[in-house]
Amino acid sequence: MELALIAMLPPVVVLGLIRFVPNVIRYSEKIVVNAPMQQVYDNIRFQERLMQWSAWPEATGATCSLEHEDGMVGARTVFFNQGKRFGHQEIIGLEVNRRIALTKVSDSPLKHVPYLTFALRQLSRTQTEVTLDFVNTYQRPFHIPARLFGIVRWTHELQIKDLEGLKLFSERRFSEREVAA
Repeated sequence: MELALIAMLPPVVVLGLIRFVPNVIRYSEKIVVNAPMQQVYDNIRFQERLMQWSAWPEATGATCSLEHEDGMVGARTVFFNQGKRFGHQEIIGLEVNRRIALTKVSDSPLKHVPYLTFALRQLSRTQTEVTLDFVNTYQRPFHIPARLFGIVRWTHELQIKDLEGLKLFSERRFSEREVAA
């Protein structure tokens, strides 16, 4: 009897993990950028600029190209690995100088739907607060390997790097314009 209970334990644990471990990942990160809000907004919504400061291409070994009109809803940054397309990032919502919403689509075996929103708030004429809100919903049971193999943590770390990259890129461009003026 005890042996039968012990033999049932691993499937019970696995089923418990699948059922009770959240399959939705949510977090927010903030950073203050010393650049005007319009410039920060454009540095995010124009995918050509975004790929200059984003940590993702280097971290994934991807090359990128643009589809559709850059800076508009529907604009896509398409990701390639060794010439093969493996996904894209798409602008799905814009509120001028306030919000940029993106989604990512990939060929990952981990079935999930990530959404990323950059919310902007003007602190002064030359300071902008950027809040990155991330929500990713994994189909069950794919959330378990995403957590166990560190994909959730890795994604979060890359998005923090993205905010730091946005800050450096925006501040450098702003200071170059100030010097030129």
